[in-house]
Amino acid sequence: MPTLAWPLQRNTIRRQLPNNTFGAVRNGGTRNHAGWDLYALPLTTCYAVADGVITTPPFSRTYGNMLLLAFQHGDRTLYAAYCHLSFAFVRNGDRVARSQPIGTTGNTGNAGTMQGEDQHLHFEIRTLKYPASGLGGRIDPAQLYGRAPINTTIVQGHGAEPPVTGVTGLRVPGYNVLP
Repeated sequence: MPTLAWPLQRNTIRRQLPNNTFGAVRNGGTRNHAGWDLYALPLTTCYAVADGVITTPPFSRTYGNMLLLAFQHGDRTLYAAYCHLSFAFVRNGDRVARSQPIGTTGNTGNAGTMQGEDQHLHFEIRTLKYPASGLGGRIDPAQLYGRAPINTTIVQGHGAEPPVTGVTGLRVPGYNVLP
């Protein structure tokens, strides 16, 4: 089973706070968060995490502009949700390749007023194309990536992206893990 690409070139949980990861992590464990908030200024390029097919759901007050990427992982179909986007480079039904640019981050939906360190890509892994609110129909992305990028930055090269210079850390095939 191929390793998933990361959705951004630089991946780190917003403000390095556990309440921006997956699960019952908000309001003292009484409120769920259905994905990861990855820090990203608007217009940061988002990448396909795997080969798959794009779905463009309607605009959502919560998620704003979003793309869904249907992809195979083992024997099941999963959906990567990219939320609060500014632009999409792909259309509904487009086939995309792992690490292909698919859009840019933004401040749409409930992220509309966020500024500075709070700007982010909301990223989910879904088992259902359109799950209800809550955690049902979603899995923690850490189940596929091995861990959440909290207190670390995971830098992944994507195609023609310029190399990251002046960066130290552990070199792992396909990405760097930075302290």
